Amino acid sequence: MTVLIAGANGQIGRHLVKRLVKAGHTVKAGVRAPEQISDMRDLGAEGVLLDLTKPELFPSALEGVDQVAFTAGSGGEAVEAVDRDGAISLIDATVQAGIPRFVMLSSVMVDEPEKGPDGLKDYLKAKQVADNHLKGTDLSYTIIRPVALTNDAPTGKIKTDGIEFANASIPRADVAHALQVAAELDNKPRDIIEIASGDAAIEQSIGGKVAA
Repeated sequence: MTVLIAGANGQIGRHLVKRLVKAGHTVKAGVRAPEQISDMRDLGAEGVLLDLTKPELFPSALEGVDQVAFTAGSGGEAVEAVDRDGAISLIDATVQAGIPRFVMLSSVMVDEPEKGPDGLKDYLKAKQVADNHLKGTDLSYTIIRPVALTNDAPTGKIKTDGIEFANASIPRADVAHALQVAAELDNKPRDIIEIASGDAAIEQSIGGKVAA
């Protein structure tokens, strides 16, 4: 399987690149700056230019791809240009390219952005629009919505129900693990899964949640 990762140089993106390469997949690692391409090559991936504000780059990046994994984020600096419009443009380009599946990294509270922390409300609103756009396509998709992110060591275990957002967190490495499992699903689902650290193995949690 060939996967294009948008935002491959981000923290979760790099974890996902490593996981997919180790699993034997071909990875096209989308990065914003030319100097980052060699870093992706060092991880075993093919680095490709993918600035989400430049849709003219999308057709080349999408060539030969079986599915797209979106892990990009503006870091709060360009939520409309990247987290909303960039995601929507890449979704549309994926449809136009005839690629059947899109895995999206999102966030909890996207459906109720007004209830989010003040510093995240604009981001959550942007992600809400992007998620809704994806849901409105005919693409197969899994949208992964994690709680607060940490750089703690991965545990390989999560929960997908009964999450108390205010007190929950999850290592970025575990989020990448969940994205990998979602990318490898055989049954081509259309689902949204909220995740936090928990006691259930990620493989069974993601696969079982989708099958339910």
